Amino acid sequence: MSENGHMESMIVTRDLRKEYVMGTETVHALAGVDIEILRNEYVSIMGPSGSGKSTLMNMIGCLDSPTSGEYVLNGQAVQDLSDDNLARIRNREIGFVFQTFNLLPRATALHNVELPLIYAGVSSRDRQQKAAQALEIVQLADRMDHKPNELSGGQRQRVAIARALVNDPSILLADEPTGNLDSSTSEEIMDVFDTLHENGQTIIMVTHEYDIAARSQRVITLVDGKVEAQMSVDYYLARGLQQPTAAPAAADPSASPEPEPEPAPETSAEAEPAPAPSLEADAAPAPTLEPAPAPHPTAAPLDPVPPEAAPPAPGTRRPISNPWAPPPTPPADRGR
Repeated sequence: MSENGHMESMIVTRDLRKEYVMGTETVHALAGVDIEILRNEYVSIMGPSGSGKSTLMNMIGCLDSPTSGEYVLNGQAVQDLSDDNLARIRNREIGFVFQTFNLLPRATALHNVELPLIYAGVSSRDRQQKAAQALEIVQLADRMDHKPNELSGGQRQRVAIARALVNDPSILLADEPTGNLDSSTSEEIMDVFDTLHENGQTIIMVTHEYDIAARSQRVITLVDGKVEAQMSVDYYLARGLQQPTAAPAAADPSASPEPEPEPAPETSAEAEPAPAPSLEADAAPAPTLEPAPAPHPTAAPLDPVPPEAAPPAPGTRRPISNPWAPPPTPPADRGR
């Protein structure tokens, strides 16, 4: 926090663009992204495949350079730095957590966590001490001598988190950290991220899962290389809870004008050959439908307009849209 009481900006991007030339075609992976992430903020980045999430993550992590635009990290214009300075920032300012763990299979958990310290030139004694402390943070102090094939998926991801934390980075970048884990293990890993954030860590996480994004403070949605929406997770959850999950008519079966079909009495009254009775029933359906005329004047209120369709009040932030979700199932025709 700054001296005047305002939260410090950790990351600022202005009109950030990234283009890839593929033959005669130019792909606009990022088409002018403007975001600001504060120190000690916990942000989730969501969007469909091809929306630019991974490209933005590479820009923030200094793994790639933008085609144009500005990226400021801790008050420093990253796009103007040399390759050596970018390598230093990657090693000391940013910790990476990947979906596939990226651990050395023949190295112990302790040695895997030591790797960033080796590249930073830390002495053997100091790096072993720091690596052991990082493993204690993720509750793996009793597994530091185990190799990855001797650990569960959740334990391997904890080792990866410890490796990302060992240099005390300013930012922790996590790219689908629970993508290869079951739901129970995912909860354990997310608890680790929650604890890190409570201890002051800035976290930026790419995810496709809404329940994972709900653990953060703010959600940024990308579509076609642009920021479509930004909102606090409280607002995000409030809007999500209002989305209907089934047709509204199912809640009040008594109000439905459609009567229960009763073909049994007519069929049983006829002789064994079924074709003739079915033809008669089809030819004279009036007695069956007479108690409930088809277009009932009170049928309209059965399909209330969902809350999302109402225009937002002035000043209300635009809710997250989900353009890659399947269209909602239309309600059944109650006039038949």
